[in-house]
Amino acid sequence: MRTKLLRTLTVGFLLAVVLTAFSASPALAATIDDPDDMQVLATYVYEGCLETGDAGVLIYYLIDYTVIPPETATEAFLFILIDTDGTTQLKAVAPYTFVDSGYGYGMAWIYFTATEATTAGLDSADVDLYSVLLTGNPTVPAGWTGGDPPSVSAGIDYWQTIGDTSTLVALRVLYYADQLELLWGLDIIASTPLGNKLAALGEEYFRNVIPGLQAIAPSAFSSSSYDPLNPNPDYTMEFGGTVTSGEATVVGSPVTLVEGANTITIGALGATGTFTIELENGTTGTATEGTATIAGSPVDLVSGTNTLTATVIGTVVVDVGLTDTQAAITDTITGTGWDLTDLATLFHMSRLWMSTVVWMLATLLVCAAVYKVTTRRGPAPGTSKVVFFVFSAMFYGGVVLAMVPMLGGVLLFLGCDLFIGYIAFYKPANI
Repeated sequence: MRTKLLRTLTVGFLLAVVLTAFSASPALAATIDDPDDMQVLATYVYEGCLETGDAGVLIYYLIDYTVIPPETATEAFLFILIDTDGTTQLKAVAPYTFVDSGYGYGMAWIYFTATEATTAGLDSADVDLYSVLLTGNPTVPAGWTGGDPPSVSAGIDYWQTIGDTSTLVALRVLYYADQLELLWGLDIIASTPLGNKLAALGEEYFRNVIPGLQAIAPSAFSSSSYDPLNPNPDYTMEFGGTVTSGEATVVGSPVTLVEGANTITIGALGATGTFTIELENGTTGTATEGTATIAGSPVDLVSGTNTLTATVIGTVVVDVGLTDTQAAITDTITGTGWDLTDLATLFHMSRLWMSTVVWMLATLLVCAAVYKVTTRRGPAPGTSKVVFFVFSAMFYGGVVLAMVPMLGGVLLFLGCDLFIGYIAFYKPANI
């Protein structure tokens, strides 16, 4: 009898323990309350993140609870990009659990590969028709107190189609890293000699939110590497240029330009609009209206691609030439009293040849005068040196004044080096 009673009490005790355990652990059985506040605060779309044609949607959100639910934000909420029809769900992602189980302020990222973007028909032209839906996960086991999951939506604030995606994403990430550091009270961003970069915690968070972020925006990281903008600059200077049709038709397009004035006919088929002048490195000039009307005429042309707009068809005068250092110096005296073009024309010579001859005659006269003054009382030691330095000064002055070609100045410089070397090492005596 006593054994039977003891057995009954033992079974009853064990049953009571099991029932107490189940009643004390109702975490996933209880429904989830709606948030005190939930918002999609900002949405940005970036194209060409990891490959040409892809797109990434960066979302800044708020899911606020006074008492945080047992389920994490990753388990309980979803972000969905809604198509232009306002109904079709293109792709969804859950927020990343980090601070406060992912609740409060945070970031999310919906990524479309190039294939997915094409299939979804993503088009920046319809930016005003897309939206991002923040909704409770309808499949969460606990369910929602109100029955239906809570939801809120917002439009796209910015859709990037031009500019450097890498730089723009890095700047946006660093901006929100700065905001989250203040909100979370954690070291998310760090100051470096290269500017603000993600700190260790910031790298951990954003790498999980945006998979592949370091490949997308390496400049957001302290350990990023930098390549020169132009590691192989082209220093060659040569003449060359072409004029090609755009919206406006160029007769004979592409037209190869010759040095000097070129008359180009625009709008042969009656079409106005843009056309392109492409110039080689070192070639510059101007485009001036003939019978055509060109926006901003006269237009300064620089090396590279120049896009001009014709508003009335007709002819355009494109005057181009090679601009090197010699040409730049020569331009400083063109049209002044130092310009000997008219005198050179009389003798069928180029301006530079004529100015060189005149300057050399002037140099010889000055040197002769110096020699005469220094030897008036008889030959003196070092007279030749004085004349030598006067000659060099006059010659280099001629280069600066564009009276003597730069090539002559270079040759004289080399000659002076040889002369000084000869005096210093082979003839240490006076000249």
